[in-house]
Amino acid sequence: MPDSWLPWLATAKAAGALGLLAGLVVAPLGIAAAVGLVLYFVGAVISHLRVKDNAVAPVVVLTLLAAAALVLRVASA
Repeated sequence: MPDSWLPWLATAKAAGALGLLAGLVVAPLGIAAAVGLVLYFVGAVISHLRVKDNAVAPVVVLTLLAAAALVLRVASA
């Protein structure tokens, strides 16, 4: 990943986190944020595996947390 992408990736992750918080009030926003975060972390897992970085446990845990937030939000909507 080029260093020039890091600010964009950090911004996307922060926006997803804020979207999850806002989703506690506005359900569709939370669902969209959770979908975005799941896709973000799935991309991170794929990127790590492509470069043979097998220490992806933290990324997998974050992906599962984002997916769980999505499931919980959809179930409560």
